[in-house]
Amino acid sequence: MSFREEIELVPRNGHILIVLIVARISGCANQKELSLEDQVDHAKEVAREYYEGEIDFRIIATTAKGERLDRPELIEIEERLKADEFDLMIFEDIGRLVRGAAAVGLCGIGVDHGVRAISPNDDFDTNDADWEAKVMDASKEHMKHNEHTSRRIKFKKMNHFKKYGGATPCPSAGYIKPDNAKFFSDWSKDEDANEYIKEGLQILRRTLNGAAVSEYFNEVGFSTGPYCRKDKWDGRMTLRLYRNPILKGLPARGTMKTTKKHELGRRISVPNPKGPIYREEPHLAFFSPDEIEPVLKAIAEKNAHFKRKKNQNGVDSRCRVPKKRTRAFGQHATCYYCGFHYVWGGNGMTDNLMCSNSREWHCWNSIGFNGPKAAQKLLEVILGCLSSLDGIDNQFQEIVQLAQAGGPENLLTRENKLNRVEDEIERESEKIKKLIREVENIDPNLLYEMMSELTERKKKLSHDRIAFMHAKNRQLDLPKSTLELKGILQHHLEDVDIHSHEFGDLIRELVPEIYVYQVRLIDGGHLLPRAKIHLNLAGSIPDAAASPELQQLLSRELTLDLFEPPQRELIRPEAVRLAGTGLEQRKIACQLEEKPTQTAVYNALKLHRQIQAEELSSPYIFLEEPPEDYKKLRRHKNKKYSFQAKAGYQRPAL
Repeated sequence: MSFREEIELVPRNGHILIVLIVARISGCANQKELSLEDQVDHAKEVAREYYEGEIDFRIIATTAKGERLDRPELIEIEERLKADEFDLMIFEDIGRLVRGAAAVGLCGIGVDHGVRAISPNDDFDTNDADWEAKVMDASKEHMKHNEHTSRRIKFKKMNHFKKYGGATPCPSAGYIKPDNAKFFSDWSKDEDANEYIKEGLQILRRTLNGAAVSEYFNEVGFSTGPYCRKDKWDGRMTLRLYRNPILKGLPARGTMKTTKKHELGRRISVPNPKGPIYREEPHLAFFSPDEIEPVLKAIAEKNAHFKRKKNQNGVDSRCRVPKKRTRAFGQHATCYYCGFHYVWGGNGMTDNLMCSNSREWHCWNSIGFNGPKAAQKLLEVILGCLSSLDGIDNQFQEIVQLAQAGGPENLLTRENKLNRVEDEIERESEKIKKLIREVENIDPNLLYEMMSELTERKKKLSHDRIAFMHAKNRQLDLPKSTLELKGILQHHLEDVDIHSHEFGDLIRELVPEIYVYQVRLIDGGHLLPRAKIHLNLAGSIPDAAASPELQQLLSRELTLDLFEPPQRELIRPEAVRLAGTGLEQRKIACQLEEKPTQTAVYNALKLHRQIQAEELSSPYIFLEEPPEDYKKLRRHKNKKYSFQAKAGYQRPAL
């Protein structure tokens, strides 16, 4: 079959035709990476039908869902098309590029920049006058096929579930699913688990606390199940187990349904408003409904007030908001001791944050801090740092001019670095594949961790590639002076609510690193959270990443107290001054603005004498481990406790 047209391709550089090949697979169980190679080989054959001279193939081959519009490769393709990098773009069918109307826009960008797009399977060429209609028709057919296939599979699986008890899921703890089992009738209860599950319900009935049952399960060694990522039970896992209707002999299907978010082309799972379909399988029942439903109802009533409150319009403010998008410090601040992130809801207080690892009894640092107050303090620190920019304006302008000039040497260095990182990722990917082939009983948790880390590195590399293309093909958009930079940052900081997600996004850009540790006054008392922060005033300027010198100039290492000083330390400087004039402690207390007691003044003066005796510059001492004399911190004394730092974490220097 020949795809040759009468219109001749002419390389824009005069001698080598630059061809972009786009290949994609969805990554389903039956799809192999070999399919990507087949797509690339097909595209190369088509290109050689059009052009007999020298061809330079640039390949973008990915594994992702075609409907997704937030894929990094789509951004990369658009940027490289606008950069006039290619002469020709080829993909087997339009669905390999993107499945939907967005394909018309991408092809149109190529046409605007002199890049011809060809799809042999969909029989369109952007050199044809009616190419837009053909692309829309092809997109329509792909979308229709996708929708019909989805509906057919969902109906078939639900029908098999209703009639035969088919389309079975992965078994949870307490059940045995034989190899090649197709129906629930093939399943059986794990008789060894019967005693544990029944005793767990008795504990749940007495305590209405999932954590109490999880402690029992962990003590007796009850397995979490073959498909669970965790090997230890926690309260949430326990409640999920007992809420599963299969324990009553009523397996369900259709509890959730998928809906499409058209802005991103992403499908998310939401509760099915029609509710699930149940099927009676008495041989799988551990309890009768009369045994377990009153317990679940009592738990629901007990925990009702913990649910997120709806706003005045009756809408949940976090409805369909990604869990990773939180207010400032949430999933951002890092525990200095174990390396895990802080999360909202510290010690039962909704405005407090605490170490997430401490929640799992793997870190002793359970001392939280107030998020809104810490955000206000950090905002004041950032605004204060802006006033120091005036003294570096000349140096700032010199660095900006050098960055704007770019230079082939600088660009070549960045490209070589990106290529080295890409080679490292490929080598590690091959090592993981080899490990999977050679090791029979590989730890699934370890494999998941390795794959997650590799995926994150690939995403970062993709973003860095896009930033490099920006720098290579256009002038960097940087503030011309520190005055302009101050104006941009003050506009962002003063017009945003510190409780909003937008402020959280901005803080992640300006403060990429926050390490929280504990200090204490030298005379004892409560533990107090303090943070080491890395401030990058250029963090919100996208093109600043192209200039390491500029980022270094605008970076600061600062210490931020996430607490209010104890009263004796707060009044100490003024109390010492008044004591130097010969006033008695009672009179000092009367003159101080805080109106402390005489005892508080005595403690402040005693603290000052101790600082002088030990020749210290600060009344606070850093805590490397939990103090033995602090009775309120006993998490590390619990039998469930075992300190576990994040894999690969190394504590930074303070």
